[in-house]
Amino acid sequence: MAERRVYVPPGEIYGDRAVIKGDQAHHLVSVLRKKPGDDIVVFDGEGTECAARILRIGRDLVVARVHRKEVHDKAGRPAVALYAAVPKGRKFDLIVEEATELGADSITPLLTERTVVKLEDHNIPAKLDRWRRITVAAAKQCRRSTLPQLNWPVDFSDAVQDIPESAFPILACSSGSSLPLQDVLADIAPSHKEIRVYIGPEGGFSPQEIETARNTGMRLASLGGNILRTETAALASLSVINCFLDSHAEDSAPVLDGEK
Repeated sequence: MAERRVYVPPGEIYGDRAVIKGDQAHHLVSVLRKKPGDDIVVFDGEGTECAARILRIGRDLVVARVHRKEVHDKAGRPAVALYAAVPKGRKFDLIVEEATELGADSITPLLTERTVVKLEDHNIPAKLDRWRRITVAAAKQCRRSTLPQLNWPVDFSDAVQDIPESAFPILACSSGSSLPLQDVLADIAPSHKEIRVYIGPEGGFSPQEIETARNTGMRLASLGGNILRTETAALASLSVINCFLDSHAEDSAPVLDGEK
């Protein structure tokens, strides 16, 4: 049976000790019925992953001894930033979950001219907290050692301003001048350190937004002839990007700390 994966915030791994608190500790003890002597895997969401063994269990606290540590480095691979329009209901939860599994390095809720959902500032912290918990659960499930950064929602007009030259911006749309996404990705250069992909709402980006994107130098990319839902378009884009990066990635292995 695969060892259980547990998230600990950065800084909760001290030398050969990992301290697991709160919900994660409760899940280990009360749900999974783990006991001292059981083996687990802990990760800090920033690339450090450790094989560990539970030493002791307290009230909402588990202490484990680390006996093997790996630091996963994505050096040489562009970061992937997803800007996705917020759909109705809780569909953005699915976008966050699947984007985590598909390797997005950051996720930004996007507000566009045709976005129906209105996000009130006082409700956003609670939403970000829920989405953060979703990224943790998804990373545990897919054996990912890093968590994507979740950003405050941003208007489209602000999101396309001052894009650095090191970024490769892509607007997913069905404009007549758009090219298949896999063809657009072929133009990525070694100097590009980030791929930014922008996904529109139901009804797509407005003509003005498409024109703005074109004027700012963004690449217009097609995801095929079918009209996709926002969440489907986000996942399709990330899947193509992920496959492209995997096919062009140099072989790399995690940096290991030896057995202790």
